[in-house]
Amino acid sequence: MSFNVDQIDLSMTDPTTGLYLTANVYYVDGVTDATDAPRPLSIGQLVMAICLQRAAELETQIVAMMETMNLTSAQLEDMTKIEQLVVDDFAAHTNGHAYDLESISVSTATNAKTLLQQLGVLNSNQRYVRNDSIQSNADIMYDDFINKIESKMDEKNSFSQQTMIELQSLTNKRDQSYDMISNILKSLNTVMTGIVNNT
Repeated sequence: MSFNVDQIDLSMTDPTTGLYLTANVYYVDGVTDATDAPRPLSIGQLVMAICLQRAAELETQIVAMMETMNLTSAQLEDMTKIEQLVVDDFAAHTNGHAYDLESISVSTATNAKTLLQQLGVLNSNQRYVRNDSIQSNADIMYDDFINKIESKMDEKNSFSQQTMIELQSLTNKRDQSYDMISNILKSLNTVMTGIVNNT
């Protein structure tokens, strides 16, 4: 936010010096009056305008961070689902076979295989298989597969915790901006009430 400062003549003199009194007024980009002319602001109004802009910027960051957290939570749910299906499948079969990850529907990608490739659990040409009898260089075995999923889930959980701390910090800063605006409004109201009472 950029602003300019100007001085206005108050059309009164200092009773002790006889000098004409002036006051600073501020003009902020984007703050206009009803005729779209730049609106002069007092120092209190300037501070409020700055606080409002800061609060709006923080609000945008908070919304983006919450969207990221929602995606991370959904990915964690998807990975938990995939892991459980693979564990159940492993327990149910005795013969080696490849597991069709593309048949598992997830909320954050077209299917389980796509999601796991996006997250780096699987390479583009990799598949999960049951045992060495059908393993090729592109296959990943059960233990390694489960370990990779759990490692990625730990990473996502850690990211969520860090994001939550950052989100709380941003929320506190936003609330401080609104508190400052509220305090300025109270002060201005006190001043105005005093002026009215003295007239």
